[in-house]
Amino acid sequence: MRHLRQFLKLGDDHPAALRKAATLASVEDYQESALAPLLKWARELGAADPDTSVEDLVDEAVARKEERHQAAKKTTVAFLSHSSRDKQFIRKLAADLTENGIDVWFDEQKILVGDSITEKIGQGLAQSDFFVIALSENSVNSAWVKKELSNAVIQEIEKRAVTVLPIRLDDCEIPELLRDKKYADFSKSYKIGLQELIQAMKHHPENG
Repeated sequence: MRHLRQFLKLGDDHPAALRKAATLASVEDYQESALAPLLKWARELGAADPDTSVEDLVDEAVARKEERHQAAKKTTVAFLSHSSRDKQFIRKLAADLTENGIDVWFDEQKILVGDSITEKIGQGLAQSDFFVIALSENSVNSAWVKKELSNAVIQEIEKRAVTVLPIRLDDCEIPELLRDKKYADFSKSYKIGLQELIQAMKHHPENG
């Protein structure tokens, strides 16, 4: 989207800008029709506006979150933070949460080739109600997960009223920042861990 906005700002029309952005992002076998749904979403969100800033996109995501909370039928969105080595587990978890009426923000589904990872994660956090951090031997030693768990990020999450929910996948050491939080334990039983996590989200004060 960043590349698309740059070319639009230079005066290209949408088809030309999209084609050039795809080239910069090294998209192979480019087909405009395949990206049409993404372009439609970007226009609706305002992400394709050449004058749109990252802050604008985050503000829009926050506004949409507030609209969800005010709706008669509330939806819950969970941001899934994890190590890429735990991807198979996270895919299953994402499917099970979705089946139980919880929308998920999952990088594999939301971040496309060429997207700014930092920008997309900022938007994802802004529209999420819960930050589910998957703790495992893989993730606690992951530089990226450590970055997500930094004090600055935790403060940013809390500022956006996003509740941190740790889940434990194995017998890993719990990071110091999360030791005072009860975690959903998937290490002994996936079924029990899933029940604990869903219960925590559905019985949270935000969901009344």
